[in-house]
Amino acid sequence: MKIDQNNPATWPTKGNFFLLHHQGPLLEWTNDIWERVEYILTDKPKYERKKRLREIRPVFGRLPEPLIQAGAACEKAAAAYLMARAAYAKARAAYDEAWAAYDEAWAAYAKARAAYAKARAAYAKAWAAYAKARAAYAKAAAAYAKAWAAYDEAWAAYAKTDAAYAKARAAYASQLEALHRAECPNSKWNGYTIFGDTS
Repeated sequence: MKIDQNNPATWPTKGNFFLLHHQGPLLEWTNDIWERVEYILTDKPKYERKKRLREIRPVFGRLPEPLIQAGAACEKAAAAYLMARAAYAKARAAYDEAWAAYDEAWAAYAKARAAYAKARAAYAKAWAAYAKARAAYAKAAAAYAKAWAAYDEAWAAYAKTDAAYAKARAAYASQLEALHRAECPNSKWNGYTIFGDTS
């Protein structure tokens, strides 16, 4: 199917798009344009929807190479950040589960200790469960710390590439504005928003 800028059904699912958000930036990368469209249709005020959707357009012209490279680096860092965040969430869940088991084993140990004279066997069994839970807790805590460090590192890398991407957008702002005017002559974008004067 031939791509038609005025026919969203022919658009690519991911890529560089103009005005995904009403206050910019003018150019943004998306991995799923339809996710953004769905969000606008379900979460934005009805009186804004038509105008927002009219402004969103895929970029067909050639972008400056440094801007493309900065965007690619930002996308890669964002993907690494999301992976690290998922690993962190998984480690946190394991940590919480191990802590609950540890806490439960400690309660059982305390109860058995109170009945030590009467239930020495129960005390020994509870101590073994406590030791096992403590080991699982220590392992989960180490994994949690490692995932946190990776998450922190990925966030720092993402923040750095995002700043570089923003800097590249600023450096090529006039070219982007010209490209946008050429490709979207009916756009209401005024450099800050699609909703008119912001003064």
